[in-house]
Amino acid sequence: MFYNNVVPLDASKHADLKLSLAQNFNFAAKVHAVPVVGAEFSSLMRDYAIVFAETGEKTYSPTVMLGLRAQENLFVDAEGNWDAPYIPFFVRRFPFVTVEVENDDAVLCIEESVARTMQREEDAAIFVDGKPTDAMKQFAQLMFQSRDDGKRSGDLANELGKEGLLHQVSASAELPGGPVSMDGMWVVDETKLRNISAAKADEWLKNGTMSLIYAHLFSLANLDGLVNRLQKRTPAA
Repeated sequence: MFYNNVVPLDASKHADLKLSLAQNFNFAAKVHAVPVVGAEFSSLMRDYAIVFAETGEKTYSPTVMLGLRAQENLFVDAEGNWDAPYIPFFVRRFPFVTVEVENDDAVLCIEESVARTMQREEDAAIFVDGKPTDAMKQFAQLMFQSRDDGKRSGDLANELGKEGLLHQVSASAELPGGPVSMDGMWVVDETKLRNISAAKADEWLKNGTMSLIYAHLFSLANLDGLVNRLQKRTPAA
């Protein structure tokens, strides 16, 4: 999505690099949706529509909508500023990423094509004397926690699908040049949710799933906000 030349972090190869994250978000200006994890839902629900993207046959992943047209992010302005208080971690962590390897493990990698152009002298070093700094260890822990939460969030989405609670919706906007529509968004059917068994409802209340479901449902009002953003960005005829 943002990554073209990802390589594992290496103490000798990247000895001079700083722990510099993106401050300009032009790299994300052409993505209309990004994956998110359950731990973010309470922050995301204020500004974004949290939906589920179909990733395979009967498999889903939680996602936030950033636009209503392919290759258009309505949260990034012409100068590369992000227009919302909370930035999804999938975006905020750039140029770093975890990459899956054998035995259900992962390694921490970096997008090497841009890493050196993003360096800021005041940021913490990644390595000192060939070893990860404390700042890097803390960041790596956060990255792997997000990776693990992503797996749990995917399991949650798949369980919703297995229970038959997801249905597909679309969002549309009337523009001077004609209507625009974005399909392929899956959301929880509230009527079906109210009819789940008492045992399943109790299970989801106790393990926190129900709170995530309602954060998702409350967030859907932000689809109207996406329409407003698109209409404001589109020149009048």
